[in-house]
Amino acid sequence: RFCLLGRRMEALYRRASGAKKKPNQEPVTRDAYGFVVKPEHVEAYRRNAPMYVDEEAERATRWDAFLAQKDDNGDDDDARDGARTLDALVRVLDARAARGSGDDALEESDEERELRALVAGGVPMALRGRCWQIFARVKERRRDGVFRELLVAAGETVSAATATNDRRDGDEEDAVERALASLVDATCEAAADDGSRAAVPDHGCADPTFRRVRKQIDKDLPRTFPGHPLLDGIGRDALRRVLCAYALHNPAVGYCQGMNFLAALLLLLMEEEPAFWCLSALVEDVLPGYYGNTMLASAVDQAVLRTFVDARFPRVGAALDDAGVPLAAVTGSWFLTLYVNHLPWETALRVWDVLLFERTRRVLFQTALALIDVNAKRIVEAGRSDRLMECAVSVAPAQFDGSELLIAATCGAHADVTWTEIMSLYASHHSELTKAGADGTVNGRNNLSASVSAAPTSQLATVGSGEYGTGGECPRKRFPPTPMQEGWAGADSDDSDSEDEDTGRGGAEGAEGGGAEGTEGEGAEGAEG
Repeated sequence: RFCLLGRRMEALYRRASGAKKKPNQEPVTRDAYGFVVKPEHVEAYRRNAPMYVDEEAERATRWDAFLAQKDDNGDDDDARDGARTLDALVRVLDARAARGSGDDALEESDEERELRALVAGGVPMALRGRCWQIFARVKERRRDGVFRELLVAAGETVSAATATNDRRDGDEEDAVERALASLVDATCEAAADDGSRAAVPDHGCADPTFRRVRKQIDKDLPRTFPGHPLLDGIGRDALRRVLCAYALHNPAVGYCQGMNFLAALLLLLMEEEPAFWCLSALVEDVLPGYYGNTMLASAVDQAVLRTFVDARFPRVGAALDDAGVPLAAVTGSWFLTLYVNHLPWETALRVWDVLLFERTRRVLFQTALALIDVNAKRIVEAGRSDRLMECAVSVAPAQFDGSELLIAATCGAHADVTWTEIMSLYASHHSELTKAGADGTVNGRNNLSASVSAAPTSQLATVGSGEYGTGGECPRKRFPPTPMQEGWAGADSDDSDSEDEDTGRGGAEGAEGGGAEGTEGEGAEGAEG
């Protein structure tokens, strides 16, 4: 069932839209989530697909056993009916919130340690949408009627699901099937979309700044996973509604390129209103300051990552310096998009599982270090042949073994990277970049100073001089992938004392991607996988 899901989505969409396969058209390979696998990665994907099926079955069994053990009110009949509750997750997260944040594992209860191990092993696809909502505390964030009011203010139509607000956890057998059915049913009722769908007329909110943001959103919609069976047509309309609603909800951020990919991924797993509140949690709690005008938080994080790389992989740091390649030119877009369009989808979703559960950016650093660790020898050798950039941007798309990557990142060599250490380095680099004027402060005012010491779950106002943010471009460039080879730590006794502040700023100003899957855009405005 898991293996055939991508094929089923494509078939359902063709039937709904009346699309027919063109004669002599090259066959398209889609993964289990409906995304196109690039031709150069098809063999690797097919080689790993049986492993994905086995892992999905194993994690489903482990999760069901955990929930059955912790479910005071459930029984086997509930499980067969798809009504297994997730109250155990809520209890664990409530207990964690009560004791406060911290890296000390001794503070964790046995139940929380067990749940953390399950999340690191991956959330079953059938539970992923519901679990992500619980991790993001959507129920606590949601305010009745707010999403509907934002849609009306933006001049958007209100979907039937939003109007009736009839969503209930566990009311159907499968969260994946629910999202699939709702989008396909809506597509069946809509006219066939040949890719020439015109943007919705610019009506509704009369604010000229919001109109400019709305125009940018409309431009980016066709570039967001183009060709995906569930994100064309009615799915594209849902994405526009979520992004426009958030632009009004948080005018300090408004809309910035990269947010469209986050919202689109959420819409594949849940309905519009939960996706809106999950996006709010990501932008405000996990990535505060990432999507403001200056993007200072992104620049600081890249400086922090460079500190980790210099300490753990001095040869890689030296190779980057010798080649004149800022680390942020490679890793900046990894963080900005939470590895969407960079890692293969099975691997990227595993990173998101941990990210939303922990609600900090720690796993972003751990994953980046694990990727560099596995490919350090290749990166150093590529630097000697002036192919370092080409090699560096190809390491993420080739990482099809998500379990190997997450074990190295969260349980292996880089498990010792703590949020406390990250925030300490963040404070140091934030101060350096602020003194250097990297944040573009006016009259000494710094809107991001609170983000240095804030708890990861606090809602922070991000910087933005415009009322609705910039809605600016986030250019990406495509680089040809190369096969993944055996890893090598590459560490030696040589010290790399390069602390290049320009590295962080370069990552904030322009992110470059090279994902395993996706479709190429056009020019600097095109979003590419």
